[in-house]
Amino acid sequence: KENFFLNKKRGIQNMKLTKVLLTFAFVTMLLSGVSFAQDGAISSGTGRYEALGSNPFIWDAAIDMNNNPAWAAQYKNYLFGDIGRNVVSENELTDQYFGVNFGLSKQISLGAVLNKREDRWDEFGNPYGIQSPIVPMKILFAVSTDNFTFGAAPYLALWSKEVKPAGQGDTNYSSSSIGGQLGFIWNLDKQSFIEGAFDIKINSYKYEVTNVTTPFKGNNEGGLQFAANFRGKFNVQKQYGISLVPYVGFGTYSWNPTESPLPTPNTVFTQYSNFNVQGGIGINMPVMENGLFGGGISAGYRSFKGENWLTGGDEYKYTAFTLPKFNLGLEWKFVDWLVGRVGYSRAMISTDDKYSN
Repeated sequence: KENFFLNKKRGIQNMKLTKVLLTFAFVTMLLSGVSFAQDGAISSGTGRYEALGSNPFIWDAAIDMNNNPAWAAQYKNYLFGDIGRNVVSENELTDQYFGVNFGLSKQISLGAVLNKREDRWDEFGNPYGIQSPIVPMKILFAVSTDNFTFGAAPYLALWSKEVKPAGQGDTNYSSSSIGGQLGFIWNLDKQSFIEGAFDIKINSYKYEVTNVTTPFKGNNEGGLQFAANFRGKFNVQKQYGISLVPYVGFGTYSWNPTESPLPTPNTVFTQYSNFNVQGGIGINMPVMENGLFGGGISAGYRSFKGENWLTGGDEYKYTAFTLPKFNLGLEWKFVDWLVGRVGYSRAMISTDDKYSN
């Protein structure tokens, strides 16, 4: 009997090892296919972006496709994503996502991004114990012509829970983030272009108690999240390939919780609103034959306001002004299989907190 269970345990371990090896082989084949389709693998993602100083003056395939779906037309048959990082604990990875983009024709591409959070739902806590939407999904679609590319990326994330105890008081919880992105790339010539992207989402929740004498509903009005970003690359020195890179963007979101019917005494709800704007200018240029440099200076402003913060009529306001902010990044390809990166990011930020009643 002991030998039987020992052999069974070894068999289970061998099966697990086989699954791991098969998964590794499958991913390797996928990556090999991507490398072949792209005529050489293109490094991209959060790791590269941060290693280069979180640099808005350097283009990155994964970052750009997630910010502007029009870039999907430039990276057909491309596999990308983040393994994640342990910001919660050493045993738990966060910020993991997976993306893939296929070329349906010379002009059209179609892809998907799974599990990448791009909503602002968590900015407002968890009313009634409602969780933020889970398993977000985004579809990438892009169509291009000789001088213009258009992209669209609908976005959806949902969560729900239903409790039906014996007797009265059925309770339904739900949260959602619905919206998407629109983007474009306008080629001015072979080395210069302008790009823009618009992001709009509706973040909402609902807490509903039914099958009782007085039904109750708590939800939010608004929940609008909107952002617009523009960036250009203008070749100003053809001999050395130096390009001027200006960018500007702004974003806003709001949150207005309500209840029906209002409890007695009336509950005070905090209404939130946020606005931010940023912009900068820098350069992007090749270094020798195998290197890339990008860097510049930026400025920004953010305002966050919470009305009825503690009691009716109270207001909390936070503002932050950033000037200057420097981003520098250098990438160098030593050999075919080894790339080095160094980045620098530094900012001076003046903040102000004000509470009034």
